[in-house]
Amino acid sequence: MAAGSVQLVLVCAPALSADQVNTVDQQVCPAVGGQSFHLQQQQAYVLAPESAGYMDSIAQPFDYTAAAGFWGLAFTTIITLWLVSHGSGAIVNFLRRS
Repeated sequence: MAAGSVQLVLVCAPALSADQVNTVDQQVCPAVGGQSFHLQQQQAYVLAPESAGYMDSIAQPFDYTAAAGFWGLAFTTIITLWLVSHGSGAIVNFLRRS
């Protein structure tokens, strides 16, 4: 399922000179601080409203506390497995020598 679609949108782009601006541009994009704007068509990827929850969930900041918990569990598991196998190897070597 697509999260959105490609659509044409209108944006107010800064005008390089005042002669580029017509009356429609002035009505839709009013001048701010002496800078005039004109309407410009641009292709954009617009998100669908039903995918907003998914996008918000993946845009969350990285949770270092949860990552530290997972890393600690994995590290403890590896060390425990190594100690068990090392002890088992010592017992097998002891039985082999006797």
